[in-house]
Amino acid sequence: MSEPREPAESPRTNLVELDGVDAGYGENQVLHRLRLAIEPGRVNCVIGPNGSGKSTTLKAICGLVDVWRGTVRVRGEDVTNAHPRDVVERGVVMLPQGGNVFPEMTVTENLRIGAYLVDDEDILERRYREVYEMFPVLEEKRRQRAGELSGGQQMMVAFGRALMPDPEILLLDEPSAGLAPQLVDDVFEQIVRLKERGRDMIVIEQNVRRVLDVAEYVYVLDQGERVYEGETEALRDEDEIMELYIGERHG
Repeated sequence: MSEPREPAESPRTNLVELDGVDAGYGENQVLHRLRLAIEPGRVNCVIGPNGSGKSTTLKAICGLVDVWRGTVRVRGEDVTNAHPRDVVERGVVMLPQGGNVFPEMTVTENLRIGAYLVDDEDILERRYREVYEMFPVLEEKRRQRAGELSGGQQMMVAFGRALMPDPEILLLDEPSAGLAPQLVDDVFEQIVRLKERGRDMIVIEQNVRRVLDVAEYVYVLDQGERVYEGETEALRDEDEIMELYIGERHG
């Protein structure tokens, strides 16, 4: 965590792929033949209108929603409908919307839950140190119950817990949703910190202007289909896309 990741051995190996994925809930289909290829070495964002399938995409990757058709791969390995634990073991961790800390548990106990697959005490201590290096205030409050922390500090706990498994790629599901403006600033500050440390991420976010300032690559979904993908700067030149999905027109 403390050092930037080395470049992937093969740039052709995608971190995550969705190949023709149909998925949904009950009889409600949300994703329609969705194809995404997430390359290593960048921060990705997925944007689109409400109900476009953004969160369902993350859940399909993590094994939290049934994939009816198609394939999900992590570093080339098929994880379609795998148990969420298996997906975590392959280096994919999701930070759910709102963070969801355990208020009656201490900061340390919350972090320990994030590393529930780690049973080596030396590795565990190293992970704690790396989180505390990133969020020094958490070390000061490590014995304090998470419910007694400020909203911004609770978000740090949530981010730290997601980092404890040392994931290959971190999935952030609308991390700023429902937060006060000051907490939104805190969230994006943490995302920038992670980016600076070389953490690969997929960020689902309604605050489009803010996330485009951080992300290097963007996917636009509409009604469960990918309607655009490209580098963030290139998106700003796509007037029709910007107007339809972001409410801006340039020129």
